[in-house]
Amino acid sequence: MGQNNLELVVLDVETSGMRPEDGHCVIELGAQRLRGTEILASFDYLIKPSRPLDPESQAVHGITEAELLEKGREPAEVFAEFREFSKDAVLVGHNVGFDLAFINAEYRRLGQEALTNEILDTIALARRYLILPSYSLKNVAAYLKVPQPSAHRALADVQTTTEVLLKLIERAKQR
Repeated sequence: MGQNNLELVVLDVETSGMRPEDGHCVIELGAQRLRGTEILASFDYLIKPSRPLDPESQAVHGITEAELLEKGREPAEVFAEFREFSKDAVLVGHNVGFDLAFINAEYRRLGQEALTNEILDTIALARRYLILPSYSLKNVAAYLKVPQPSAHRALADVQTTTEVLLKLIERAKQR
């Protein structure tokens, strides 16, 4: 696949807790599919939880169990659609290993294969091209003057990560 045809899927999850190995689950999955700087499609769903939310996680994202029960979709539907949405793309995230640990735990729960896409972590890029005391998405975005609408909701964080990625790519090209 030529560089001009390379497609990226920038993703972010919100979760019921911090540890997929303890059975915590994805409750919101957001993503954008890009080719170059063009956004081809967006993906954003709340997901019915398979367990109660930890109060600490709920304090971070503000998503309630009532909201998930009312508006959430079944995990099997969302993850089937996400596999198709992310097919043949490089998966990008800010600390993408965290997100993929949860996403792949969901696939295992569903008796399916984990995603094997190539990955790109914007934290690794930020560490390579910036010198900051903290590489949190909030700090990197602030340093790069990327507006942050509402942090800790999946699609909002995806939009911020996309802008951060594009600015980091520009920095890389200038070197």
